[in-house]
Amino acid sequence: MSPIRLGVIGLRGMGGGHVRAVSKHPDARLLAVAEIDASLAETIAGRHDARAYTDYHRMLEEQPLDGVIIATPHVLHAPMTLNALDAGMHVLIEKPIAMRVSEGDRMVHRAEERGLILAVGHNYRTFPGNLMLKRLIDEGQVGPLYRVHWQWLENRPDSYYQRDRWRCTWRQAGGGVLMNQTSHDLDLLCWLVGKPVEVSAMIGNYAHTHEVEDTVVATIRFQTGAYATLQLSTCGSSLNSRHLWGEQGEIVFRDTRNANVHIPEHFQIGRYRTSFHETIRTDPNIAGQPDISWEDIDCSGLEHPSLLDSFINAVRGKGRPVSDGVSALQTLELINAIILSGVRKRVVTLPIDRDDYDAVFEDLCRGNYALK
Repeated sequence: MSPIRLGVIGLRGMGGGHVRAVSKHPDARLLAVAEIDASLAETIAGRHDARAYTDYHRMLEEQPLDGVIIATPHVLHAPMTLNALDAGMHVLIEKPIAMRVSEGDRMVHRAEERGLILAVGHNYRTFPGNLMLKRLIDEGQVGPLYRVHWQWLENRPDSYYQRDRWRCTWRQAGGGVLMNQTSHDLDLLCWLVGKPVEVSAMIGNYAHTHEVEDTVVATIRFQTGAYATLQLSTCGSSLNSRHLWGEQGEIVFRDTRNANVHIPEHFQIGRYRTSFHETIRTDPNIAGQPDISWEDIDCSGLEHPSLLDSFINAVRGKGRPVSDGVSALQTLELINAIILSGVRKRVVTLPIDRDDYDAVFEDLCRGNYALK
């Protein structure tokens, strides 16, 4: 079977990793790269016997590509994806799928209209610990989930933003900690728990000089009836954890730094001797706690697919991408809903009004809302 012919747009950051992955993949061939830095484009292309472009439109027009991988600033995700789809190419786009859900709607619709694959780089779904977590939940090992606490606290000093100034603005990044860092976590949350239907949030900028949010506290209600509380921030010492409660037990990641990299991953599952509702109804102790049997889960030996494997298989008609446009759009809508709730200071129901969010987003870009 012939290899899938791919081009990569954007060579800094994640783009370089995509080039290396494609060049090593037995079922892919790197034909071209596009990057506005001509020197970088020529250097990378020369290493991999590929064609270099500074104008990605020319690459789409001239190269016989089956698909493209896009790893550019967020503001370019929607227009580049739409152009690639219109050129008849399958697309793997880095996260987030777009900055605004109205953009994402157009991208998903265009891919469906053209019969093309739209995959999104939510690669945390491929990590062994997260795959095991998903399996345990889907198997009902802790029963239906009813509560989740998710905490992502890391420090990002100004030097981080000086490296990529576009991450500092609404116009180019679409948000701060929600878009740049924790879109991965929010994607996992939706993947594990289901469709969000209501959001109440506070967002602010506590420590940075840029305009986008660095701190988020939010409560989410899901279609299943489960609730989640979130604490997300890029100002403070690292303290990351997840705790998921179900009717028959609970799952705890004490520190998810080990869950988000390809090294041995560990978490704990606690199984109740009796269901939570049974404990509530029958325990004579006025402060009675569930009788829990804990088990350590080691996921270090699990095989896991890569996003590129998934994308290539989907292009060949062998299944769906690990993260497709539809699921990534749900994650983006949750992010937009959190921002909308934080700015408007009210509860927001999903699906959100696209025109309403676009208007709020434009006000944020113009500085009409000052985060505090």
